[in-house]
Amino acid sequence: MASQYIKSKINSDAILKSAEDKRTYEGLELNNGMKVLLISDPETDKASGAMDVNIGHMKDPVDLPGLAHFCEHMLFLGTKKYEQENEYSKFLSEHGGSSNAYTSGEHTNFYFDISPEYLPGALDRFSQFFLCPLFTETATDREVNAVNSENDKNLQSDPWRIHQLEKTLTDPSHDYSKFGTGNKDTLDTIPKSNGVNVRDALLKFHDGYYSSNIMGLCVLGKESIEELTEMVVPLIANVENMNVVVPEWKDHPVGLAQMKKIAYTVPVKDVRNLSMSWPIMDLHPYFKCNPGHYLGHLVGHEGKGSLLSELKNRGWVNTLCGGQSPGAKGFMFFKVDVDLTEEGQEHIDDIITLTYQYFNMLKREGPKQWIFDECKDLSAMTFRFKGKEKPRNYTTQVAGLIHKYSLSEVLSGPYLMSEFQPDLITMVLDKLQPDRMRIFVVSKKFEDKTNIKEKWYGTDYSVEDILDSKIQMWSKCGENENLTLPEKNDFIPTDFELVTREVDPASLPELIKDSAMTQLWFKQDDTYLLPKACINFELI
Repeated sequence: MASQYIKSKINSDAILKSAEDKRTYEGLELNNGMKVLLISDPETDKASGAMDVNIGHMKDPVDLPGLAHFCEHMLFLGTKKYEQENEYSKFLSEHGGSSNAYTSGEHTNFYFDISPEYLPGALDRFSQFFLCPLFTETATDREVNAVNSENDKNLQSDPWRIHQLEKTLTDPSHDYSKFGTGNKDTLDTIPKSNGVNVRDALLKFHDGYYSSNIMGLCVLGKESIEELTEMVVPLIANVENMNVVVPEWKDHPVGLAQMKKIAYTVPVKDVRNLSMSWPIMDLHPYFKCNPGHYLGHLVGHEGKGSLLSELKNRGWVNTLCGGQSPGAKGFMFFKVDVDLTEEGQEHIDDIITLTYQYFNMLKREGPKQWIFDECKDLSAMTFRFKGKEKPRNYTTQVAGLIHKYSLSEVLSGPYLMSEFQPDLITMVLDKLQPDRMRIFVVSKKFEDKTNIKEKWYGTDYSVEDILDSKIQMWSKCGENENLTLPEKNDFIPTDFELVTREVDPASLPELIKDSAMTQLWFKQDDTYLLPKACINFELI
């Protein structure tokens, strides 16, 4: 029965998976353009499903901020087949399950888990979200309050506030600058005052964007692949294909008018942060080379000669994180974020100088095959021995990855690197110039010194042009002799064979050291047989 709806199949042998992964996979492309990954795991204690729609709040109508998020909420509140608003949630909770969803800039992801024997009933209810949601007037009027409550919860969260400020300070005509959560004002009060029917807008959004050809479905169950195919495919084969083109933003939201800016921000909590950001191209098409990962590996290194090591030696920072940061299809960012000490707050320019001196060292040294190989080997090791994820987390993640990778590479794509392309690494590094940067400084020291309040979260901030004299200083700062490439890592393993044991391990942990200060217990693994160790410390 299912075969009539299937355009093509990718069997388990053609899907690159971890050598330790005992699950069976099959990838499907249906006649309606939907891509599906089925996972058979006879040992699972939960079944799960996730649908990722490759559309998010960046496609909200300009006059209805938060509509995509509101649409996500509304799909839980009744369908033509299951009209009772809580039918889906009730069925899941009665059978050991749960559900949730999220909306990001370019994705809306719905997911659930349930006791394995009830997967068919859950999928039947779940599939109706994408076939015939009701969007009733009463539910629409009521659910806007739930969206508003969710937004209220985030209003005092510094990560949410700072992320929105970073977006607000991009090109205001770009979709990236939008406010994605929505609230009572944007989804009820203001639309009503303007004569806009929000329910009609929800229906239009769902009808216009919830197209099968931009949906990715992942289902995990105890059943065999054949049984899962017959269970899943008929339920979603009739989701309509409207041939929606996945949005792509060729223009970066940080243009010339947004570069060379510094923003001073007052946080809610007593935190001190410095973030340096540069606009870069979308690096995902180059995932087999992964130039952003290569540079992030170096910039975020913590050993001798690293940027962090030098900054910590001077007492200016506690932590540093550097690397590529997602934007949306068509653009990305490269960021260096540091957690400042109190003294570090007084050395912002010096920290930025050291950052550019580190970049200058990388440019002089050029891309190195051995560094790429270390990144490649570490990533391959992570993939080979990655732990078994919880079903709900796994299906949620994979459903989103279906849009980014071919079905044969959907499991391995985020990990495996195979192509050393030094020109690409150099191209990204060349984008990290002083006259292209944006700086965000977050500290309580700016209280009563700012002059702007961010529209959506009420964040107090001020923004200034970076002085040309500073741009020139950073452009000509040269190198610092303390900043060097990391030493070669001699501890990356290549032989993963387990040592043969002459005696069977003890069934319980054994006390192998007992002193006045220390007790050391040891238990030899006799179950997982992986080249991993687990170490726990308890200080009394």
